Order: sequence, then C-alpha cells, then structure tokens
Amino acid sequence: MKSLRAEAFGIALALVAAVLLIWKPWDSCNAPDEVCSFASAVAQQEGLLGYQASAGTVEHDALAKPELAVELQFVLSDQLDAAQAGALAEQLAQQVQGKAAELRWARTELSLVAGTAEQMQGLDRKSYPLEVAESFAQDVSNEQEKPVQLGETAAFAFSMHHLGAPEVRNYSATANSLEQFLVLGKSAAEQLSPAELAVRDSFISYSPGQPSDYSEIELIAEAVRSGRVQSVRITGSGLEMTVHEMEPAGRAKDIQKWLDQHEALNRPMPYRLFSHDYSEILEGWVGGMKPDWLIPKPVDLPENIEAWPQDPAASMCAADDLQIMLGSPDAATGSRYMSIYAKNISAHACALRSYPQIDFLNEAGEPQQEVQLQPEPGIMLERVLIPAGQTAISTLEWNAMSTSLDPDQTVALRIRAAKAMASETLTPEYDGQPVSLDILDGATIAQSPWVQARDGWATAQDALKPSSPNAARP
Repeated sequence: MKSLRAEAFGIALALVAAVLLIWKPWDSCNAPDEVCSFASAVAQQEGLLGYQASAGTVEHDALAKPELAVELQFVLSDQLDAAQAGALAEQLAQQVQGKAAELRWARTELSLVAGTAEQMQGLDRKSYPLEVAESFAQDVSNEQEKPVQLGETAAFAFSMHHLGAPEVRNYSATANSLEQFLVLGKSAAEQLSPAELAVRDSFISYSPGQPSDYSEIELIAEAVRSGRVQSVRITGSGLEMTVHEMEPAGRAKDIQKWLDQHEALNRPMPYRLFSHDYSEILEGWVGGMKPDWLIPKPVDLPENIEAWPQDPAASMCAADDLQIMLGSPDAATGSRYMSIYAKNISAHACALRSYPQIDFLNEAGEPQQEVQLQPEPGIMLERVLIPAGQTAISTLEWNAMSTSLDPDQTVALRIRAAKAMASETLTPEYDGQPVSLDILDGATIAQSPWVQARDGWATAQDALKPSSPNAARP
C-alpha cells in the first residue's frame, strides 16, 4: 500500500513539474509585441526558467519619435554551475545587445536572477537571492565588452550562491556568519575578483576596490574574534576599526600595537582605529609595511642636471651665506605650487640639511593659524652641499582653498633656511607684481627638504625670470 502511495506521489510531482515547465508562471510581458516575442524565444534556451519584460518610452527631442527603453529579466536555473552560468549570461547579453541594436532600443536593462523568489512588500515585483545586471545603450564605445563582463560577473555570483551566500548582487555577497564570510572570501581571492563581502546584521565588511586578498579577510576575522572591536571594515581607503564600547579606556593603543606588530599583508594596508566615542583616532600601516611611494628616497635629478660634488668636511651654511628667493606661484586644477630657493652667495661651498621654516603672513603681518607644514612623502632628508654661486630648491604644494568666506589670504612668507637661522620676509610675485596665496588658517602644505633640483620643477635660473612660473608637474 505504501509503495502505491509513494508511486502516486512521484507521478503527481512529475506532473506538477511538467505543468510548470510548459506553463512557466514566471513569464510576463508588458511591452510591445516585438519585445515579448524576442524575450519568449530567448527564454526557451536550456538553463532558463522564465522571463519578465517591460518597456517604456524615452523622449530626447519633442519633435523626434520617442525611443523605446526596455527592461528584461531572465530566471536562470540555480542548478547551473559557475562556468555554465557565466557562459549562458554572456550568450544572453550578446543576444539582447544584438536585438537592441537591430530595433534601435534607446536603452536596455538586462538582469539575470536565480534562486527562490520572495514577493517584495508593497511592490509588484519579486526579490531573488541572486541577481546580476547590465545596461546597454546605443552608440557607446565600450558596449562590445559588456557581454564578456556580464559573463564573468555571473560566474562569480553563482560561485558565491553555491557556497551558501543568502544574497548576491553582481560582485557583492552577504554571509550569514563570520565562518561563511571566510569561505566566501577565500573563493573570491582565488578568483582574483574585486568582491564586496559583508556579514549580515553586523558591522563587518570587505570592499577593497581591487582583487580580493585572503590575508586581508583573515585580518578582519582576527580582529572580530579578539572581541575588542565592535566594527571592522576594509575599503579602498584601508582598514577601519572601532573599539568595543565595553573595552577600558586606552585599549585602542593596545590594538594599535597589535596592528603595528602584525605580520605584513600581501600589500600595504593603512589603518584608522577609533575609540568607541571617536574621541581618539590612531593611524598607521599594518605590520609597518608602507607603499613604495611613501618610503623616503634620494630625490631624482632632472636628466640634464649633473649632481654637485660632495665634501663631508664642508661646513654648514650660515644665514649670511644664503640669499632666499621665491619662485612664482603656479596652479593646476585644485592644486597650488611654489618654489623657495637658497642661493649660496659666499665664496665657498656650504651645506644644508633641513626643511625651510616658514610662517605664512596675512595682510596684517600675522601668521595664519594652525597651518601644517608636512614633509613631502617619498623624499629623503639629505645633506645637500651647495657650491659657491649655486642655488638649492625646496618645493611647496597645497590644495586650493576657498577665499569667499575667508578673504584673509597669505601675502608674505617669513622664512628661515634652517631652524637656527635668522628669518627674512618675502612677498610672492608673478610677472613682477605682488600676488596673494590662498593659504588660509588650517591649511596643509607638503614641503620638500632642500635639494639640488627636482624633476618637473624649474631651476632657479629659469623660475626667477619674469613671467616664468614653474614647469608642469610630473
């Protein structure tokens, strides 16, 4: 009796499956016949369970015929493996792209979904655990690359889906737990995918903006398991962590020590560590590993400049040995540049090993407040021996500042070539006329040490000529 019931139940399931296969309750179309016919034909391919299509019009010109904007969604079987899903997605994108070009659809939105759908509350649409999407437009240069890109995205999304990710959107996947986060992260790293991963209902996330690196994902897990942080994330800007509110005051410094002494990752990782009330912010590099451009090195000289001879026995420059001069200020979009020159006017070579000491003065002759002069990263502070009659250079770079609300600009610079020297005050000029600088209270300025010359910056001989601002920056 039981075997008969089981057999009958199996037959019933088979009939239901057959009805669904023929009926395809997923299918719906609210678009012109040409769109519905195309979508229906495409949906007959193996691996597809159904489709939805809709369309509207786009008016670029009131006198021109309205153009069609089409939205297509195809339901993929979640039994496809990652490679099969990727190949099918690329094929579908090529078909849609070809039909859109043939019928001159103005814009086409293609989405591919998989998994068990849920009705979205208050909306006439469903949400799927997996969705990848791409848009196509006419006469756009990179359109031919999009089918391949969608195929790669679909392959990644299905790999995350089959590892149990409850929600996948293009290269973004959500994990149910820290353990699953690690599993997803390892797969993403093996695929060299620029994944965006997060743990559901937590403040744990990973979105590096470049191919995933499993050592970074493991670092997140280490921090979480320590129980000392309440949020941790890695973005394209680096690692950010917030100390748990239950941790004792000062614990942030203990975590900073752990980060500084941690084994270096596969690539430099800056970090920002916040106390739970954000009253304390600590910064550094995980494992002390900095990018190459931040490691101080001797300055590169221009190709046509021969290095000055070195003499360890030469004396350091005195204030009377030097004439300090300003180059003309220069500008590029959002950035400002200016050179300071120190000419050796003595009869013998003398040396400098310092940064110029500078006060930026407003029209009242008072220093701008809270100006930060920061050593330019990547340039080593070295002893530069200036032959008699020759000129050393130090460069300044800063971001443009708005003067509309604070017109109190810098009109003069009070400069000492080194800390122990007397200062002199100089006025910036351009084409022989005094000019002001948009260096205001709170400005941050990158400053190089004294060097013989810098590639991309004018020499003193060129820069001090009238109407000759600094050369274009490299």
